[in-house]
Amino acid sequence: MKESQDLELYFQGFVTPVFSLPDLPLAEEPHVGRWREYLRMRHDRDIFASLQERLPQLCIPQHPGISASAAYAAVMKRGALFSATDFNGRLTLERPDLLTLEIHSHFAGALPVLATTHREDFVRLVNAIGNRCEPATIPDGVHAKCIGGINNWDRVNLLHDLWNKGQVFKVPGERWGAALQRVAKEEPEIIRDRVVLLHQAPYGSVCYSDVPGMPDAATWLAASGKLRIEHEFTHYATKRIHGQMRSNMLDELIADCMGFTASLGAFSAALFRRCMGIDDKARIPQGARAWEYLQGLSQAEAMAVVDLTLKAAEHLQRALTMRPCPAGPGLVLGLTSLTLPQMAASDGVEIISSTLDRFAGEG
Repeated sequence: MKESQDLELYFQGFVTPVFSLPDLPLAEEPHVGRWREYLRMRHDRDIFASLQERLPQLCIPQHPGISASAAYAAVMKRGALFSATDFNGRLTLERPDLLTLEIHSHFAGALPVLATTHREDFVRLVNAIGNRCEPATIPDGVHAKCIGGINNWDRVNLLHDLWNKGQVFKVPGERWGAALQRVAKEEPEIIRDRVVLLHQAPYGSVCYSDVPGMPDAATWLAASGKLRIEHEFTHYATKRIHGQMRSNMLDELIADCMGFTASLGAFSAALFRRCMGIDDKARIPQGARAWEYLQGLSQAEAMAVVDLTLKAAEHLQRALTMRPCPAGPGLVLGLTSLTLPQMAASDGVEIISSTLDRFAGEG
């Protein structure tokens, strides 16, 4: 089919080429240190109760239209204290005892990771942190999110205290509101966070019996956790290295390749297809994970993307079989320098292999 403008844009690779990396691991973003303190300050309480004291979005009940309410605007846009009376209740988790928080280290930089085995609680957390407390539907095949741009009023309040003392960016005659707006525009990382949310479940909702060499469900569940972490941190790596974290099948192929390699020791095109929810005839059932990355495309365009992606995955498996590459910076740099059409081309295996050779020394 003739390539439309939408497909041409979709097939565009990472627009900022990077040929080498600075010293690794990359420096932590400013919010990570504060999240380390959240771990220390939890005392004997569950982590959700502790975080609710600092992040008001974890307190706001989730109802359609809540983000357009005056109460939401007061709390999330102007920093007013959360009051259950104003919202007719408070957000709760069904199993807060299953929620964990860790700071995970990676060559792209450390990030806080909130994880739970309870699906409904995972959905609530995604909606609280990433969907402005609106009760959006999360596809069944999605079990992880790396969410940035999170307003952290706890950090804003700490910054306000420093500003009052004249210790940070105080301009004579400037009021706090104007100073905060300026900082939010010029240095958003000072007041905005990024976290990884995980639902601990079989990766891509795939049964262990469909994973080559997987002995049992418990082993697959453990491998899925490691796979999911590496997948999300690969997205974080593309954000920090290329300035982009995209909802695109190229990004998913790269992130799954990193995750499979880190957790299973090798990349499998067939397993990638299954984890995307694509059947062996390249059909995509409703609710499949793949639809998350095909939004905005027509049915014909989506099928063209899937066809190219599956060819690229097969070529990637063959290239990595001939030229093994560990899950590290070199693999990320090599694959992000390519596009889906390049990887799916008739000589895609050779293109991938020669590209990885150029980046073999990174990391």
